[in-house]
Amino acid sequence: MSESRPPTSTGAQRGATPVGAGRSGGGRKKALLLGALLLVALIALLLLLSQCGNDDDPDGGAAGSTSESTGDSTASPSSSGSGAGSRPSGSSPSASAGGAGGAGGAGGAQAGQPGSIVAGSESVLPLAAAADPAAALGGITGQSATGTAVRVLSVAADEGFWVGTSDTERVWIQLTGEAGESPYQVQEGDTVDFEGTVVAHDAGFAAQVGVDPAEGADQLTAQAQHIEVAKSAVRLAA
Repeated sequence: MSESRPPTSTGAQRGATPVGAGRSGGGRKKALLLGALLLVALIALLLLLSQCGNDDDPDGGAAGSTSESTGDSTASPSSSGSGAGSRPSGSSPSASAGGAGGAGGAGGAQAGQPGSIVAGSESVLPLAAAADPAAALGGITGQSATGTAVRVLSVAADEGFWVGTSDTERVWIQLTGEAGESPYQVQEGDTVDFEGTVVAHDAGFAAQVGVDPAEGADQLTAQAQHIEVAKSAVRLAA
């Protein structure tokens, strides 16, 4: 009688899962998942660092721009100051104003200019042509007058003549005293030098010295002043 032997199994039963194989597959999956998470975290970190770097650059650029702008604005006033400082002193406003005041102020007339008659610090001929010549010339009555290369406009009397630049701007010269050994005879058109004194006269003076209306009697009366000059003090200008 033969004995029955249990069947010998040489392989795994169908439908069963080997214990060792199952554990190995789960570990691999966990490793892959962990690696993926680490990769994502690394990428996120890199992105964050990159973003921080970009944020820092604009700030630095803005700071640099601000610094440059500040430097430019600081330099601008200096440049402006340099421009103002380079102005020539001769053309400064204060110098110009002083020059204008000196030219326009009274007392600027000086004897010695050709064609001029100066009494004190006043030019006589413009005063003689003023709207009120008696008042204008009255301010220099009694003062010494010096004529330099003044033109003789007309010899209207034996002892006197008109000098000046025109029939409007002229004064009467009345000669006094002796002429001396070699008298100079004044003629119309001459230019003469002389020294004399501004003297006031009344309304009858023109007739007394022989100036008629055709020779300017009315003008001589209106001026109410003439210049008395010694005959020896009149000479032909060089």
